[in-house]
Amino acid sequence: MYGSQLGLIIATVIGLGLVGVLALMGALFFANARAAAHARGLAQQARTELHQQLADSRVQDLRPLLGAESGDATALRLDVDLPAEAVPVFGIPSELRELLAKVAAHAARVMAAGATLQVRARIEGTQAVIHWRDLNAEGERPPLARFFDALDTASLASARICERIAGRHGGRIYSAPDDGGVLGLTLRLPLYAPVAAGSVD
Repeated sequence: MYGSQLGLIIATVIGLGLVGVLALMGALFFANARAAAHARGLAQQARTELHQQLADSRVQDLRPLLGAESGDATALRLDVDLPAEAVPVFGIPSELRELLAKVAAHAARVMAAGATLQVRARIEGTQAVIHWRDLNAEGERPPLARFFDALDTASLASARICERIAGRHGGRIYSAPDDGGVLGLTLRLPLYAPVAAGSVD
């Protein structure tokens, strides 16, 4: 009698253990299935965003954008130096305008009224290069160059948006000097290579 009860107890414990293992395996299976479905959804979203970005992108000469967006820094004097030839990039015009406008707004916010903001564009190898510099700045790291380590939330948010837009277009924006001057901001974007294939807007 005692032996049969002991056997029943052991069998019950083993059965409960198996049920627990099966339940755990089932939970892991469903969790993995949900994770896989979520990953597929994210991948599909990324593909959709990429297709949308390609659909919205076109060849764009940066010079007209620089002339227009630099006008946002109305409290500053402007020294705009643009090359005679086009500076073509392939991108989303609205995003490029947003990036340039945010840099101009940052310059207007941190530079002294009446100071001169120099905006230079050039082609350097396979890159389109834009550089902003405060010609009246003193010191090794003037406020214009501190866009990416600013203390106020608004500037930091704008800087992160600019970094994200530049990255989405295969480029980067960062603090750097130009021609031995004080630190300013430099934007580098891939130059659109097959210029001869069509006209630049």
